[in-house]
Amino acid sequence: MAQDYDSKINLHLDINHGLDRVTELVQTRLIECGWRDQVRLACRKAITENEKHIPTVDELIAIVTPKARSMVPDSVKRELLHELESILINVDKFGYSKSF
Repeated sequence: MAQDYDSKINLHLDINHGLDRVTELVQTRLIECGWRDQVRLACRKAITENEKHIPTVDELIAIVTPKARSMVPDSVKRELLHELESILINVDKFGYSKSF
């Protein structure tokens, strides 16, 4: 049953370009609130902290990701949640009922 619902959601996202809308919304809001610049500064700081060892891309991701996730403003999280809820409501409106 859950796979059927997942398929229905994926179909709805494909038909209505929902995933593109959500991606664009998140990117726009993160840029507007300065999150992107903060992450860029965190990367630079991680690179310059230890001059003897320049971190690899994988190491840099491991260092910066937890901090970057915690820096996402609550307003952006709420807006994303609202958008995802709207998508799920629209999926249900098209005649598919959740049974889990």
